[in-house]
Amino acid sequence: MQADYDNDGNMDILVLRGAWLGQAGRQVNSLLHNDGHGHFRDVTFDAGLGNVHYPSPTAAWADYDNDGYLDLYVGTEGFPSQLFHNNGNGTFTDVAEAAGVQNGGIAKGVTWGDYDGDRFPDLYVSNLGGHNRLYHNNRNGTFSDVAPQLGVTRPFKSFAAWFWDFNNDGALDIFVASFERRVQDIAADYLGLPVFETEPNCLYQGDGKGGFREVAAEQNLTRLADVMGANFGDLDNDGYPDFYLGTGYPEYEALMPNLLFHNLRGKGFANVTAAAGVGHLQKGHGVTFADLDNDGDQDLYVVLGGAYAGDGYWNALFENPGFGNHWLTLKLEGKQSNRCAIGARIRAEIRENGVRRSVYKWVNSGGSFGANPLRQQIGLGKAAKIDVLEIFWPTSNQTQRFRDVAVDQFLQITEGQSEFRKLPWKTAHFRHNFGPN
Repeated sequence: MQADYDNDGNMDILVLRGAWLGQAGRQVNSLLHNDGHGHFRDVTFDAGLGNVHYPSPTAAWADYDNDGYLDLYVGTEGFPSQLFHNNGNGTFTDVAEAAGVQNGGIAKGVTWGDYDGDRFPDLYVSNLGGHNRLYHNNRNGTFSDVAPQLGVTRPFKSFAAWFWDFNNDGALDIFVASFERRVQDIAADYLGLPVFETEPNCLYQGDGKGGFREVAAEQNLTRLADVMGANFGDLDNDGYPDFYLGTGYPEYEALMPNLLFHNLRGKGFANVTAAAGVGHLQKGHGVTFADLDNDGDQDLYVVLGGAYAGDGYWNALFENPGFGNHWLTLKLEGKQSNRCAIGARIRAEIRENGVRRSVYKWVNSGGSFGANPLRQQIGLGKAAKIDVLEIFWPTSNQTQRFRDVAVDQFLQITEGQSEFRKLPWKTAHFRHNFGPN
């Protein structure tokens, strides 16, 4: 997971270790500090992240107290999860117990999002074999688990999770993937036969006021999948996020197509796996949506292969051919807010075919098993320009507005500055035919 934890303008890297291994998984994670000159240094112990270590499959960054420095939540398997508060001097202190977020379950996905719009990010934890948790930020350094009262505890066996706004209504929603490890139920689902144990994935639609409603079935998300790696992005630049599920589990038997779902403008999802040609049978782990060639559309990178040596495979990079829609890519830079702008909110007001609508984005790296770039690409459909572009910075509680912004360009916007800067990024080209050299 990437983040500029010390606000020096250079992206640092967190490497997690020990998942699935029980006591043998008590291995030290690595925080790699970027010196800005092409070198990284392991500062895990210097930063205070290595004193106690547990099996750690998942983590997420956010500035939960709005002090301008990114904090870190590490989800662990069967041990107390950790909330590392950023002290602002390059070090961290684990405050999970005092904050009330130790969880204690087998965490498989964690994600931050301000679901009730009070500027302070809340925390969702997906547990394998236990109720999921939604820790509401009490804005005083503590959190309260409100998942039972809000009805967002399922699936009972779950994995990847994320906050997003799938229907562009300005309110954060939650997707949680099921992980039952039953290939027979997956096969039965494909054949239209009865399914006995596997729970479907859950999609919780937020109302922006702190409430949720489970809408997976009405959004046509009934396809079963044993989900491991997963992430979301806007593959056709229509302004509505699509998502990709990497499937499988460690046993050799668990070969099933990875799945791509296209968002039908917030009115449902279509399984376009076969049409898109991305239904890879190998086991899918980390998933990234990223415009890797700077041509204005997001490509799809998938880490593939199983846990055993005989189940290994090469990773896959699917190039996006483009769908003719407009876009805008933003690199945000915080000043009072954290430097890499995690938690900032974006709204683009556009007019498409005579109809006015808004596209919403929250700055994060996507799902909990994969990491998208922190620069945000906004799909604009057929809109010829952006009428109003808004950036809300949670720490300073300020909103920047820019009017009549041109489409199909890369921009940098710095917190508090009245002008944006156009970035001179050039389109690259993938090599499709590899010769002997």
